[in-house]
Amino acid sequence: MSAEDSSPLVSVILPAFRSGATIERSLESIDQQTFRDFETIVVESSGDAASEAMVHRRFPAVRFIAASDRLLPQAARNLGVGHSRGRLLVFTDPDIYLQSRWLQALVTAWEEQHEVIIGSFACHGTRVIDFGFHLTKFSKWLPAGRRRILDMAPSGNMLVSREDFERAGAFPGELFIGDVELSRNLQDCGLRLWFEPAAAGAHHHLYTLREFCAERFQRGRWYGELRSRWYVDRRWRIATLAVATVLPLRLASNLARVALHAARGGALIKLVTALPVVVAGYGATLAGEAGAYLAALARRSR
Repeated sequence: MSAEDSSPLVSVILPAFRSGATIERSLESIDQQTFRDFETIVVESSGDAASEAMVHRRFPAVRFIAASDRLLPQAARNLGVGHSRGRLLVFTDPDIYLQSRWLQALVTAWEEQHEVIIGSFACHGTRVIDFGFHLTKFSKWLPAGRRRILDMAPSGNMLVSREDFERAGAFPGELFIGDVELSRNLQDCGLRLWFEPAAAGAHHHLYTLREFCAERFQRGRWYGELRSRWYVDRRWRIATLAVATVLPLRLASNLARVALHAARGGALIKLVTALPVVVAGYGATLAGEAGAYLAALARRSR
């Protein structure tokens, strides 16, 4: 048997940075998958010796890569791909706990569609604030409904073939939100992003409210900067986005979409109870995004 024949079908890749509070449980959930033709690769870039020792002790089959420098998550994923052997690449995070049929559901969906497959995100916590965090970040990908096409594949729960990943140019490693750019590039290659609700993982939110709003503000700024580059030759488009973001138009439309997603996912009551957190999260995101658009317009006017 050749080395190629003995390679697993799937490579599951996790980036880790100061992930000691959750990574053991995450790896346990991967180890319990019903689908078995896979390898797991952890790329750790915080120098966490305790996590490294735990992985070697508890999960000796996991390939642990200790990066010499601090890596952004997408750069760590690219490094993991470079060490992987699978035909199919699956990306998740060390603060997500996967259901036992998660990987089987992703692979089955890929075998039927042969395009990009997105899994769903449940909320691990039970506090109102946890639901608020979760609905702000993942309402579009709640584990409900039928398989359908979406416009964005979060790197926390995503399957793509190695061939398509390389054709789309991999993750932009210098971008924290490189999955947004990769999703766009995959669609430019003619691929559809299929959402498979049955491929579920539960996200463990470890924020305080202040940390959450700061993270949302920064992510909004990154997203605004990225979109400003997309529309660098269309100043009017950036100006339109800036106006819609500064005014309450996009806040209202975003909250309406969250309500629709929550209703489909049976989480409407949770949304009502957690609405102040969701409003704060979206307000912070849009404030960061608006700042990026205004900065781009100011640069263009010089």
